Amino acid sequence: MKPAPDTDNHSLQALITGAARGDHACFADIYERTHTHLFGVAVRILGQGQAAEDVLQEAYVSIWKNAAGYRSEVDGQSIQAMTWLIAIVRNKALDAYRARARRKESGLPNSGELGEIGGVDEEDTESSAAPAPSAMQMLEQATQALHIEGCMNTLDGSYRQSLALAYYQGLSHTEVAAQMGAPLGSVKAWIRRGLEKLKGCLAAQGVVA
Repeated sequence: MKPAPDTDNHSLQALITGAARGDHACFADIYERTHTHLFGVAVRILGQGQAAEDVLQEAYVSIWKNAAGYRSEVDGQSIQAMTWLIAIVRNKALDAYRARARRKESGLPNSGELGEIGGVDEEDTESSAAPAPSAMQMLEQATQALHIEGCMNTLDGSYRQSLALAYYQGLSHTEVAAQMGAPLGSVKAWIRRGLEKLKGCLAAQGVVA
């Protein structure tokens, strides 16, 4: 027997509103109520394993950061809270799927140096059997993501753009060079130096050792 969708929707809407105000308890409740279903969405796109778990973590970071952007109605169309959550997970999963395909084609390592500080590793590993992260871990992920975002904003334009294209959009070094209209050697240097500066910024904040 299906639960009453209106009741569930209104409840989730209220929790999202609370999360938008920075209420950690509301965010934890959203996670407890939805993580099983949303993990299933990621698994259907990426398969069982670490990639799906990482996408789920990224999705909850996005939910925490963008809860204030949820609207129950857009242009006269009702938007169910769960539909909004599913859309976030689905978009993250499709981005990860495309990035993984690009990395396989280009030979760029899947883990990448940024994976060590950002917590995103698209390879299926033995940790696929690990228990789902807790709501507190999700909050820590959200906090770390905000630190990374803040440090990215301190980087010079070329460093910031090349890192964003390579690690957030999954482009190869060659594709980044074409996108930026810059020599391949320069792009490689920007990414390497950008990572060094990013790690230095995060270390100064106590995010990484």
